[in-house]
Amino acid sequence: MSYEQYNNFTNPVTSQPVGNSPAPGATPINGVTIRTLQDTPTDAEFAGRLLVEAFRGKFAHNVTEQKLPATARYMAANNRGQTPAFYQRTLVAELEGVPVGLMQLKFHGDKYLNTADDNVLISELGCWRTLRFVCFTLVTDEDVKLGKCYVDHICVDDSARGRGVGKLLMERAEYEARQRQCHTIYLGVLTTNRAKGLYERQGYHVTSTWSMCGCLYCCIGPPGKIYHMEKPLSTNIP
Repeated sequence: MSYEQYNNFTNPVTSQPVGNSPAPGATPINGVTIRTLQDTPTDAEFAGRLLVEAFRGKFAHNVTEQKLPATARYMAANNRGQTPAFYQRTLVAELEGVPVGLMQLKFHGDKYLNTADDNVLISELGCWRTLRFVCFTLVTDEDVKLGKCYVDHICVDDSARGRGVGKLLMERAEYEARQRQCHTIYLGVLTTNRAKGLYERQGYHVTSTWSMCGCLYCCIGPPGKIYHMEKPLSTNIP
């Protein structure tokens, strides 16, 4: 099945946003702006590096600390030549013009949002680590239901902590979700992650708790728990 068949852009969830209200971060707020990821070497390297740094524990559990630089190179290469939807769903926050934050959203029909070259992955990581990495991506991939928006990942560089970058990214996520007529936005976060406080201040609440065991333990790391957090949205668009 082709990408166009799988992601039908006539569907209100995956179509171009509508509405007249400005997107949070479209103009600077305390020096922070938000834009979509671009298919450029600079953006690709930034997104690959920050993602591996932010989720270092998960990646190291799957590929070992020694292979983290190779993983970042692979992630950067994988950010090139993707579908238009991949770049529309991946947002970059800049502080005074310097990229410092990253977030990816998923909507209904976005389960296979990007494509990967397994040969490149094998050349970087080797067969065994590639197998673990592929299992990791499959287990953590989310099948988003109609009318919902999933925050797949959000991360901010240490240099920009406390500058309102994460808050603005979350506000932009809600904007994008409302523009696509979503009634709920949700995410998963480790119970030990201090970012839970940010999500609660943004109006998210815990709806369930998952224990990391079985495949989830093998792919993410030592036993622990994950909060499923949701926020109801008004779909009235100004």
